[in-house]
Parts: sequence; C-alpha cells; structure tokens
Amino acid sequence: MSETNELKEVTALENIDAYLDGEDLSLEEAQKLEQWIKSDSDNADQAFRRVFLHSYLRQRFQVRSIGEAQVKEMQSRQKEPLVLPSESEIEVKSRQTTPQKQTRRQKRHTLLTWRWFLMIGIGIVSTINLAVLFIKDFQLPYDEDKAFETLFQQSDYAKKTFLMARIAAQPFLYEGFDYSEALLDEKESKGATGLNGGQGWSGPWIDKGPKYSTIIHDPKRQTSGGNDMRLFGSLGFSDQYGNMLLTEGGQFRSGGPAESVTVRHIDLQQVPYALSDEKGFGADGETVWLSFMAQSYDNAGEGRYAYIDFGNEESSLRIGKLASAPRGNWAAAGQVNGTEYNTTSSDVLSGQVVLIVARILFRPGAEEVAMWLNPPLNHIPDLGDVDLRLMTPDLRIERVKIVSQYSTDFDELRVGVSFVDVIPAPDEN
Repeated sequence: MSETNELKEVTALENIDAYLDGEDLSLEEAQKLEQWIKSDSDNADQAFRRVFLHSYLRQRFQVRSIGEAQVKEMQSRQKEPLVLPSESEIEVKSRQTTPQKQTRRQKRHTLLTWRWFLMIGIGIVSTINLAVLFIKDFQLPYDEDKAFETLFQQSDYAKKTFLMARIAAQPFLYEGFDYSEALLDEKESKGATGLNGGQGWSGPWIDKGPKYSTIIHDPKRQTSGGNDMRLFGSLGFSDQYGNMLLTEGGQFRSGGPAESVTVRHIDLQQVPYALSDEKGFGADGETVWLSFMAQSYDNAGEGRYAYIDFGNEESSLRIGKLASAPRGNWAAAGQVNGTEYNTTSSDVLSGQVVLIVARILFRPGAEEVAMWLNPPLNHIPDLGDVDLRLMTPDLRIERVKIVSQYSTDFDELRVGVSFVDVIPAPDEN
C-alpha cells in the first residue's frame, strides 16, 4: 500500500473516531469519508469494525457499573426495531458564518448519508447485544459443566454441531487394539508383547505376568466356556438415543486364572504441554478425560480382579473389576505402593459391557475423579449425574498397565483434554 493510501486510511479512521467522540464533520470531510468507504469493500469493513469496536470498548469499561435497571432498559431497547430516517432528514447543511468568527465546533458540520447512518445503527444494535452478554458474564458465576446446557435444548443444528465435534475428536493417547490376525500369526513373541499400534506411546506393549494376554476378533468363537457372557459379540456401545461410539479392530483379552500384567509407557512429548509440570504428566489445575470399554467373563466378585491402572508404581488410579470391591461390579480406587484405597463401586455388573468415561481434575495433593458408566454421547455429562466419585493420591501418569487375575476384555482406550475427545463418533453416525 502506498504512503498516500496509508495517509488516507489513517485520516478516514481518525474522522470516524472524531465523530464517535461527539465531534461534527465538515461537509468536505464527510464527503471524503463517504468516498473512501465506497471505494473499497475492505474500507467499508474497516469502518464498520471501527464503529463496533469503539462502542464495544465504551460498554466494556462501563459494564461493571451498570445497574439492574439499566440492564433491563438495554434489553428492552434490544427488542425495539431500528427505524431509519430519510436521507434528507439526516443531512445537515453548513451554517453561514464568517471565517473570522468560526470556532472549532462551528467549523465541523455533520453530513451523514443513509448508508453511513445504517452502519452506525447496526453497530449500536450489535453493541447492545454484546453489552448484555458481558453484563451477564460479569454478574453471574460461570459454570463450566452447564456451559452447553442451553445449547442442547435448542435446535437440531446444535446437535449436529456436537456430532461433528465427535467425528473430529483427537485424543492424544489411543489404543484400539486394531491388530490383524495375520499380524498376530506372524509375530514372534507371545501375547501382546511387541504390539505397537495406536498413538501417543513411547514403545510397544510388554507382557510381564506369568499369564499372557491376547488379542481376539470374534468372541463368539473365542469363548472360555458356556457361561462366558462375552459370547454375544465384540465390544461396542451405543447410547439410549442411538449415538454410536467409534470402534476398530480386535479387543484385548487379559489372562486368567493366573495373573497377567501388560504395560505400555506414554510418550510424554505427545502429552499437551499444559498438562505437565516439572514432576510430569498431571499438572495441578488441569483436567484430563479418559474412556474405555470392558467386559468380564461373568459377574463373580470375592477378590477377583481385572483393571486398567493409570499412573506409576508409587501411586495410580485403578478402574475395573477390583479385589477390594465387595461385589463383582465395576469400581475404581486409588493405589499407593500396591494397596488400594477409597474403593468406590457402581451398580453395573462386570459381566455386562460397559463404556467407562472418567474426568480427572488434578489438584494440589489428592486428585478428584468423576466417572460415568454408559453415559449419553450427545452432550457433556453433568457432574450431578456421576456414577462414581472419589479422591485419589497425587498422580503423575507415566504408563498404562492392564492387570488381571480374571479373564476380561478391554478396548478403545482413549485419553484427551475434553469429553468429546474420548467419545468419537463414526462418520455414518
């Protein structure tokens, strides 16, 4: 852009600011400003933004002092139609005064065309709308868990928007156990050792227990007896509204009756920066979401266990079928040096397929965990509807460990920064 054009642009914007500050424009200035706006669509856009920004900033600085009566008045104005006068009513002709007696205010006369007035009118209406929103924002506490409540009581458009977000979900840690039977047959090592799919990991799975885990593709054929509740089909989930969870490939089956232990470490470089501090993944004040599906051989309890362990050897969060749970239901507990604490059980039997979604709120000291079992997939779950809530020891998540002494299937393990990240939808949803 040439120096001349830059000067014209600056002058035009200064004239707009002058008018908005209560000064009048001379006939010549008003004509030049109108020509500048008409000459280029970008100029018109800049003029509108200038009007809008000026009005917005004025309201932004004043908003904390606006009382309830003024808010109601602004809301009532918001409903009033914008009535534009005719162009002849807007034009103000120059006053006939001698140059020697003209003051600064007398030298600047107003000349506004209907186009310029329309622009100002739109800016004022938009400003009122925005100001009301800011007033509410300052006067009412923000509730993150209800931020989308109104959204989902609205149109199909809002629901489709949420579905699109699910289709575009991006967990930073994922394992779908999508390993072909041909790959498993060719693999030299037994069990899950050496399997290196998914994303966000620093290396492959490693079996460490006396019993090896396996990857299965057809539970109807790969059953462990007539009472095996997994023979109905592969792990999958759809909520009561028909929303389906994206699933791929096979599923992980832990060993039993001897203990199987399968471990995989997280690539901490793939963890979002804000989630880590000098101690590792689990920075205080941050939130992480995780999900996975699971189903055990049956509902047996009495010390039987099969769970996923998130953390390190010192402390972790265990979710699944737990030895410390009095019944054979899905449960969660904190772990410190091998001992489970604060075990909390659900009403869902471990022989039933379950989609577990958990939110970890990292805090100074103990972490807060909220869990939902088989939640609806069309909106962010409400904290008032949690199935399990517990406090766990201070966590730094370094690895994921699947531990079992009772044959149990796991699948579609995801960790992300939002609920949407861990409940992705297939495209055909």
